[in-house]
Amino acid sequence: MKKGVFLFTLVLLISISQVFAADNQTSPSADISDDSIDKAYQCLESELGNKTSSSLSLSEAIFSTLALGESQKTRDKIEDERSNKNCWPKSSCKLKETAQVLLAYDHIGKNTNDIKKYLYERNGSTSDLSWFVMIDISNHISSTCTIKQGSTTRTINIGEDQKISGDAGSCLSVIPSGFWLQISSSCLEQKFEISCNQDFISTLVYQKSGIETIFISPDTHSASSSGTTIEQVNAKCFKLSSSCDYEGTLWAALALQQAGDDISAYIPYLLALAPENQNLLPSSFIFKLTNADDHYSTLVQAQKQSKFWEAPTTPYNKFYDTSLALLALQGRQSTESDNAKSYLQSIQTPKGCWNNNNIRDTAFVLYSAFPDSSRSGSIGGGGSIEQCQTAGFSCSPLLECLDGGGEILGNYVCSGSLKCCSLESSRKSCSQLLGQVCTSNERCSSTELPSSDGSCCTGVCEPSTTSEDQCTSSGGFCQSSCDLEFEDESSDQCSLSSEVCCFAKDTESSSGSSYGWIILLLLLIVLVVLAIVYRKKLQLWYFKFRNRGGLKSSQVITRRPPFPPMLPSQTRPYAPVSSQPQRRAPSRLDKEMEETLKKLREIGK
Repeated sequence: MKKGVFLFTLVLLISISQVFAADNQTSPSADISDDSIDKAYQCLESELGNKTSSSLSLSEAIFSTLALGESQKTRDKIEDERSNKNCWPKSSCKLKETAQVLLAYDHIGKNTNDIKKYLYERNGSTSDLSWFVMIDISNHISSTCTIKQGSTTRTINIGEDQKISGDAGSCLSVIPSGFWLQISSSCLEQKFEISCNQDFISTLVYQKSGIETIFISPDTHSASSSGTTIEQVNAKCFKLSSSCDYEGTLWAALALQQAGDDISAYIPYLLALAPENQNLLPSSFIFKLTNADDHYSTLVQAQKQSKFWEAPTTPYNKFYDTSLALLALQGRQSTESDNAKSYLQSIQTPKGCWNNNNIRDTAFVLYSAFPDSSRSGSIGGGGSIEQCQTAGFSCSPLLECLDGGGEILGNYVCSGSLKCCSLESSRKSCSQLLGQVCTSNERCSSTELPSSDGSCCTGVCEPSTTSEDQCTSSGGFCQSSCDLEFEDESSDQCSLSSEVCCFAKDTESSSGSSYGWIILLLLLIVLVVLAIVYRKKLQLWYFKFRNRGGLKSSQVITRRPPFPPMLPSQTRPYAPVSSQPQRRAPSRLDKEMEETLKKLREIGK
């Protein structure tokens, strides 16, 4: 075999093997695979290895710590960004970043008292809410009540229609409808002692100024006739200036709750301002903080195309927002969570990461969707602690454990944000909740509840109505931007002008066509190699084929003409006669044969 042909064949084989490798790397899988998760962790570690501590961003170091545990590189970056006030970053302290460091440090068992102190020094009352006192007489009969504030006591009357009359003092005023008492903004920290001559209940009601939605405090107090209840506003937020920082309060409340602190004072502010902060996906935080069924329903119904979450006009991206949602759903079986995890695995980069091997997004996805306690199960910077489930306990969301009467066991480690609980999960099945589990193509007409079977619909499972716009009716899905590695952008219109229409690339058809070309190339290589090895036999076969039915070139007879007789009288021999046969004019067949032989010789070089 000639050297040139050998090199050509070798290069072609290498190219084909690369095509196979690329095809195997990029083909998505709908199933959750341990191999792809291991590959993602290896990718994250590789990307971190390519950076120095100084080239890492603070967010990359924080979320890498949450996903992988403590390392020298991430610790150096976080500590380098610490200011002398124990806040982050040192150039300009921010609540969100400081709270995220608290979350990461608590996750790996580091002391966080200094960070907590900084945050608590920056909480305060919110002026964004209007507060009211509601008094309800049990039998809806007329009653007389007294309200004591400090050393002052006022008397009011409540009629059968539950309307209030009388002077309640300078801090309380009867609203125009007559049913509630509004608390003056200057008296929000005051304590009100209420007593009536009939059985009654009292609670606090609040709303965001300018918004009709009313929120009722979960703390409702009851007393018998002549008994006393106490109502006091306890609503705070975190702020760096005179105004509250909504996103900073979301993260601070989450981090403090994970650290074991009571964060109930921040819930009213977060609830009331959620409608005007939908770009931050507040339902994920609020469900994590309250374990409230209505916020669970809001969160799971916000999933797009049964694949991912992306808040309207989000300041981040679908990877970040999907991670937020999955963080809230950790430890809870749900169809939405399973679908999102499968989707995330289908759009991993060839290296195994997400979003073009983005460190922050990859780390956040791993911490929220695929947490691995064996990688981050350390305390105090490296001392291993026992796995919770290995010790016979259960890993549960914090509030689910506490609401069920369990105790948080701090000396055991769980994956992600879950806590080691002394009790097994007591979550009811969907049938016990008298509901049904909707499919990915259906939407629940009412509230969805968490159950042992997943998201349980307490209403009716109806066909999804998300295909009203041109994009989704064509089989696409709307989001802020398309991942061009795995999605194609379409000109189809979305319901929101800020979104574009994306279609998943047809990896199956492209894979099939790739295999077709590969098989064709392999056949051509085999044919070329066989032609070179058996070229002499092929030449002979070709000649026989071209000359069948006539005189074969190998059978041409060349006869030597006889010499003329020598005469005795001749003194010189006759002139020599040529022994070569007479040449005839070349035919068209001969020319074609010569050209064919020439081409075969060139192939064999």
